Amino acid sequence: MPDYTLDYFEIPSADTARSRAFFSTVFGWSMVDYGGSYTEVRDAGLLWGINADPSDKSAAPVGVIRTADIAKAAQAVSAAGGTITRATYDYPGGQRFFFREPGGAEFAVYEPRE
Repeated sequence: MPDYTLDYFEIPSADTARSRAFFSTVFGWSMVDYGGSYTEVRDAGLLWGINADPSDKSAAPVGVIRTADIAKAAQAVSAAGGTITRATYDYPGGQRFFFREPGGAEFAVYEPRE
């Protein structure tokens, strides 16, 4: 079984630039822009992101789980009764997918590009 580590979270945003400016101004955190609709927040104690991608329709913060084998993770989620809400796709850092666990909370799983 691959290792699974909850090591990241994302918040949805209607305006990444405004969210980025807010957190940078208020807390002094540094930001890395990944194409306008996604910003990574650094220096906050935990690496996290601001996501305005319209394809990712999460209404609440999303916990993001790291794995070494995304295909096995997707298979395990489905086998245990989870629902894949966005199939595996490429993004600048690797591959990821979104899912809902049976209680309704949404998460993402990613496999980083090495």
